[in-house]
Amino acid sequence: MDKPEQRKRSISDILEAGAGLAARNILVLLRITAPLTLPVSVLLAAVVVWLANSSGSKHLAIGILVPVAVVYAIAVIVSGAACFKVVAEAYNGASPSPRTAIELVLRRMVPVLLLTVLLLIGAVPAVSVLVLPGIIAVGKFGLLLLILALLSLWLLGALAVSLPAMVLEEKGITDSLRRSARLVRGSFWRALGTVLLGGILALFAGVIVAVLVSVFSLGGANVILIVTLISVALGELFVAPLYAAFLVVLYYDLRSRERSSSADRTS
Repeated sequence: MDKPEQRKRSISDILEAGAGLAARNILVLLRITAPLTLPVSVLLAAVVVWLANSSGSKHLAIGILVPVAVVYAIAVIVSGAACFKVVAEAYNGASPSPRTAIELVLRRMVPVLLLTVLLLIGAVPAVSVLVLPGIIAVGKFGLLLLILALLSLWLLGALAVSLPAMVLEEKGITDSLRRSARLVRGSFWRALGTVLLGGILALFAGVIVAVLVSVFSLGGANVILIVTLISVALGELFVAPLYAAFLVVLYYDLRSRERSSSADRTS
């Protein structure tokens, strides 16, 4: 008798499972994001406040702010990649180890950073269309931007699980991209929907935390600035774990479908 085909998880199922997975393991995930990003975010906030009250030259401001911002971006990327490993261990019923996850990502930090940068560059046109008031706003470049946005959306869907594949299967950049494209084949719209809606939900969760913290921004301009920066940093702690959980659930769903298809072909 033929084995019944496993039902594909809908986008809502993936998001619900990912949110539950992140919620159950949030304390473990915060042991990744907090130590990696909070110290740098505090330093970044201190630099911003100092620059806001400094009468120094712009060259000095850029010389201080840019390196700190770069270090902060690297810390966010590394912590996000480590979250993939922890969420995957929790998904498979293992005991998650933040330290092991961080060590794994640090060993492969260069390919992780390069792949993340490539994905961010690929997402720029699609995000630009959403941010700009309309295609007409860019005049004669509107058609070009629309074409690039469509290509960008295709890349977002096809390469949706390239980062989980890199971290969990320890593949290189090219192999991770190919792996994602192969897994997503036949499930493009589910992958794209998870990337877009999952990103929105993760950012929304971070915004909620930031808004709750910003309630305490009472006082002068410096107090408001400091509390605002702290609230954004605290909100960021929850964005990466939640988004990683969405992509990990998608990754394992796609992989289970791949194994089912392979088993059907060999039977």
